[in-house]
Amino acid sequence: MNGFEKRTEQKKQIVLQTAFDIMNSDEGSNALTIDKITQLTKISKATIFKYFQSKDNLIKLVFKNFMTQMANDAKAVVKQNKSFAETFAALTQLKIDHLNCVTKQFYLDLMACYTQTEDQELAAFMANYAKESNQVLLNLFQKGRVEGAVDPKYTDEFLFIYIESLIAGVSDASIYSRALPYIEEWSEVLLKGLAPQ
Repeated sequence: MNGFEKRTEQKKQIVLQTAFDIMNSDEGSNALTIDKITQLTKISKATIFKYFQSKDNLIKLVFKNFMTQMANDAKAVVKQNKSFAETFAALTQLKIDHLNCVTKQFYLDLMACYTQTEDQELAAFMANYAKESNQVLLNLFQKGRVEGAVDPKYTDEFLFIYIESLIAGVSDASIYSRALPYIEEWSEVLLKGLAPQ
């Protein structure tokens, strides 16, 4: 990477971080304007549009970066090759940590963006993210069965539906704020419920 490319990449990262900081507020994505980014970064509007084409595209990239970081962190936890219970607890803690570093509005905007998108590239990104997450869960369930921590009577399909229903429930705006303080308890109940009697 030559000097020009390095400076370009640095500017892009500054814009993305500034956009994240603005969006990670009580106002969420509604607070983001190109004028605000220009004012905070001293990077011209023309340059920002050259890099990101539109405000909507910038918002999507902020969300994609956040999701990519979550996925990479989860892979690092799984790579440690600890027991099912330790891995499940670490992944749960990781989820808590990620949720604690963003506002409720950021999370709600993120869910709305992904569930309402007509953008083919974004839809493909989310499909791939879901596929990788499902594979991590599948491997974890199998590990749990081998270790005797997950009752073999529970099929992968049932476990996926169960986990998805929990996630869908927490994603609901009316439930999210009430459920967030109990994420650890949810995990504990889940682990106890999956264990053989």
